[in-house]
Amino acid sequence: MFNRQKIYIGLAVSAGVCTTVGLYLLYRHQKQISLSKTNRCLTPISTLLSLPSHHDYPSIDIDSPIDVDNDESDSALTPNKIHIPSGSVPLTLDQASILTHFLSESHDNEEQLHYALKSIANTSVFKESQINLANAGCITRLRELLLISDNDTTKCHILLALNNLALNDFAITQFSNIVSIVINLCSISPLNSSIRLYGLSLLINMSVLDYLHEEYMSNIYDLGLLIESTIVSDDEALSSGKVLVNLSVNNSNLENLLKLTGLELKLIVNLFTSRIDQSTKSEDILIRFLTFYCNVAERILSEIQNEGDANNNTSWLTNPTPQRRGALYFEFFDQDKQMLAKSLLRPHYTSTLVNSRMKRLYQLMNKIHQNQMDIS
Repeated sequence: MFNRQKIYIGLAVSAGVCTTVGLYLLYRHQKQISLSKTNRCLTPISTLLSLPSHHDYPSIDIDSPIDVDNDESDSALTPNKIHIPSGSVPLTLDQASILTHFLSESHDNEEQLHYALKSIANTSVFKESQINLANAGCITRLRELLLISDNDTTKCHILLALNNLALNDFAITQFSNIVSIVINLCSISPLNSSIRLYGLSLLINMSVLDYLHEEYMSNIYDLGLLIESTIVSDDEALSSGKVLVNLSVNNSNLENLLKLTGLELKLIVNLFTSRIDQSTKSEDILIRFLTFYCNVAERILSEIQNEGDANNNTSWLTNPTPQRRGALYFEFFDQDKQMLAKSLLRPHYTSTLVNSRMKRLYQLMNKIHQNQMDIS
C-alpha cells in the first residue's frame, strides 16, 4: 500500500514537471516569434557559379537584401495591406502587381524606388515570382525605368532585378529591346564599374536561351566593340567569354558571329596564357574563348558539309568581300591566320582543359583548311 502511494505521488510530480517544462517552451517559442518579427534579417541567396560548358547560367542576387516586412514598408508599399515578402518566399500575382504599380508611383522618390527594386530582385529568384512579375508587366516597367533613369544606383538595382527574371523561359519573352539598351549602357559606362558588371551579367543571362539571339545579332557590331573593350579586365573578359559561348551554340548565329572584330586568336592566346599559371581566372577566360572558337569552327564545318543542300545558301561562307578588317571570319579562312594558329595552339600547359580545347581547335582548323583545298 505504501509503495502504491509512492508511485501515485511520483506520477503527480512528473506530470507537474512536464507541465511546467511545456509552458516554458511555449513561452520561449512565442518570444522568439515576436523577436523575429522585429529583427528579421535575410540571408543572401548564393550566386550560381558558371561552368565551362556550352551554356552558362549565372544568377545574380543583390548584395544587401533588405527586409520589407515592417510597419513602414507595409504602409508605403502596400496601401491595401497585402503582405509583400522580402525574398524568402515567392510572390503571388497580387503582390507582384502591387510592386509593379509601386515602380510607377515612386519614380520621384529614389529611396522608395530602390526599396521596391530590391524586393523584386530578391523575390525573383523563385520561378513562381518570375512568372507572376512578368504577368504583372514588371519587365516592361523595368525597361522603361532603365531608359529614363539618370541615377547609376537605380540602374544597378534594375539590372539586378532583370538578371534573375531573364532566366525564366516565359519571362524572357517580354525582354524585347532590352539587349540593345544594355549593350549601349555598358559601352558608355566606365571600365569595371558596377553598371558594366551587372550589365554584362545580364547579357550572359539573356543569351542562355536563344529567344533573344536575333537582338544580339542585330547589334553585332556594337556587341563586338563592347567585347573588345572588356579584354583588358579579367572580370569583364570572363563575362564576355560566357556571352560568346552561349551565342555560338546556335547554328543560326554563325554568319553574324563571323563579323565580330577584336577577337584575334593570337591576342587572346598570348594575353591569357602569359599569366595562366598565376591566375585561375585567366585559365577560365582562356577556356571560354577557346570553347567559343571551337563552337564556331564546328558550325563552319557543318555548313561546308551541307553546302550541297539546295535549301542551304552558304555563298557568304566563302566570300570575304563584305567582311570588315579584323573580322573573326579571317581567323578561320585566311591562310596566314591558319598557319599562325598552328604555332599558337600548342597544348603544353598545366591545365588539361586548356590543352584539350587547344587540341580540338587545332584539329578543327586543319579540317577547315583541308575543305578549302578540296573546294579550290
